[in-house]
Amino acid sequence: MAETQLPLTILHAAETIRGGIATYFNELHVLQRTTFRQVHYVVPAVHRSELVEIDDQYISQFKRTGRNFASLFRLARQTVAEVRRLKPDIVHIHSTFAGLVLRPILILMPSRPKIVYCPHGWAFSREASRISSVATSLFERLLALRTDRIICVSNDEYRAAQRAGIADDRLSLVVNGLSTVRKKASPSRSNWESDRLKVLFVGRLDRQKGFDLLIEAAEMLKERADIRMIGSPVVNSRERIQLPGNVRMLGWLDRKEIELQLDLADLTVIPSRWEAFGFVALEAMRAKKAIVAFRAGALPEIVEDGVTGIICEPISAKALKDGIEKAMELDLTKMGAKGSARFVEFFSIEKTHAALADVYVTTMKNTAR
Repeated sequence: MAETQLPLTILHAAETIRGGIATYFNELHVLQRTTFRQVHYVVPAVHRSELVEIDDQYISQFKRTGRNFASLFRLARQTVAEVRRLKPDIVHIHSTFAGLVLRPILILMPSRPKIVYCPHGWAFSREASRISSVATSLFERLLALRTDRIICVSNDEYRAAQRAGIADDRLSLVVNGLSTVRKKASPSRSNWESDRLKVLFVGRLDRQKGFDLLIEAAEMLKERADIRMIGSPVVNSRERIQLPGNVRMLGWLDRKEIELQLDLADLTVIPSRWEAFGFVALEAMRAKKAIVAFRAGALPEIVEDGVTGIICEPISAKALKDGIEKAMELDLTKMGAKGSARFVEFFSIEKTHAALADVYVTTMKNTAR
């Protein structure tokens, strides 16, 4: 399908892109730009630098000052302006907050574009009060009735949608993927000399990503592991972090530097409490690194326990510590090689692009209900 250009204009809109959604856009952009008539993005100005693979001409920005009414209003205003200017065939909305804000507005627009929505992790599947989960599930179920297509990025996310009462005829499974090409910084720019197990964490320093559990596990591991953490707070931006002596915080690095750190590490740890997908797992597998992760969300779909990594349970600092200790006894090079083969077989960006293009084409053929 990618060989013939499709006469479609796609507008992507997101309330925040730092992390997985930025990776999603960067990886897909070249393929989508080649395949479709036009591809455009509405993203926060503060996150513009995350889209390293996308030129300014394809991007519209809005001012985001946090997850508040003013920022959401500016997202809606900018998206509506781009819909009127570009007249897209499809508006592809990313993440829960953007979905809750933009779908009701687009539904009410005359001659509206088709609406494709990807939650990138259902809000009702995250840690929250029962009242919040029930309310969010109800909103998603109601909005799904007027959403042309909902994309789930993993089997776990698809099953969660079904449990929430969203009809199968609204759902499509499009598993995330990455390019096989890695772009790395010069090796001379960094080194990691250590006689301990070198463990790497990449992600937001928020509760979802379990960074606090890794810090607790590091304290228990003491001198047996040397841990580096790449990331910065996004949600809990004012939280002070106390680090043990065997943990070094590197802050948020660009993609080339992250790839270099992956090369230097022995093991990648993904201690997420919940995870719709987990791009870091693919990045680690592509770099031939074994993974330690919890049995959370889609991670067991990506990491083959005992073959390409170790799946820990329950979700706790002790279980994570035990998993890292188990990794010390295994052939991590062999596990990493198997992870690389699994990545190539199941998680190529070309497969993601082809599946997503099929969703777009099918959506355009269906009459809006």
